[in-house]
Amino acid sequence: MLAEQLQAHTGLLIFLLATLSAIGFRTSSLYHPNVVMTLLFANLAQKVYRPQSPGSYQWLSGSLAFVLPILVILLLLATLGYLSFYPQWLGGLVLFLCLDIQHERRARRIAVLLKQQQKAAARQLLGAMVNRDVEKLSVMGICKACLDSLALRGIRHFYLVIVFYLIGGPLLALSYKLMLLCDHAWRSKMRPDASFIKPLQISLSILEWLPVRGLIIIMALTQNLSKTLHYLKHYGQFYRPAGSGWILSLFAANLNTQLAGPRFYQQQRFDNMRIGSDAPPEAETIDLMLRLLATLRWFFLCALCLCWLTVNILSH
Repeated sequence: MLAEQLQAHTGLLIFLLATLSAIGFRTSSLYHPNVVMTLLFANLAQKVYRPQSPGSYQWLSGSLAFVLPILVILLLLATLGYLSFYPQWLGGLVLFLCLDIQHERRARRIAVLLKQQQKAAARQLLGAMVNRDVEKLSVMGICKACLDSLALRGIRHFYLVIVFYLIGGPLLALSYKLMLLCDHAWRSKMRPDASFIKPLQISLSILEWLPVRGLIIIMALTQNLSKTLHYLKHYGQFYRPAGSGWILSLFAANLNTQLAGPRFYQQQRFDNMRIGSDAPPEAETIDLMLRLLATLRWFFLCALCLCWLTVNILSH
């Protein structure tokens, strides 16, 4: 009994250390595994992707190009965990490496540059966050692209990684993270409607379907619930991909601003609906977004730890 309680509390301690370290420490891109994996997926797509090939070939090659590398990495990690004396701590290290809020620092810098009327520098920094064309964006376009990226990356690279870690452990969290990195790397090389990337996008949509909707509803309960539900009804369910529509609807409703809309990839315009009926965002809206993300993050962690402790106390 005592050993089980100690194991449960050790799991909570490892989870908190990994999460707080990801929030508090800034790891260098020179040695972070995320950068290595992004380069690996990008180079793989460059060698395998044939835009002139039939759609069936692109579907098959795209499926193998993201499934096989991820399976190899998971197999290596599972073997290492089996041989490790402290597999729980290894899982905590995996969680730490999967969590990512580095984009918030870039967004804060973009807000400062826009306030100083340095649009060219802001566009250049934004280009490291998003895969869309940014060369011709106005101040409003820069703000909207930055906010879209903050919302989508904030939910996916932090909250959903934690959800999958709690559901299936470090292997599931790592699988999801690698799929996100692969998607980001490939969209920098090809348009989002390419057949090559469709299998990966469908896999992500299936994996995220329930967690995204559950997470957005829970977050909406602590914010402007009625307006969020209104936006989900009129915008979120019609946006494509639908998971992104739910995320953007939450933040558009609670920031009282307009998000999403048409964008350019590889010099080609892609029409997508605007979410929200309020005024377009400004540089100050980015600061509001960062404060909202920080508030939601601390509330989420406190509520999660409370639930964890409650379940363990009741079960013993």
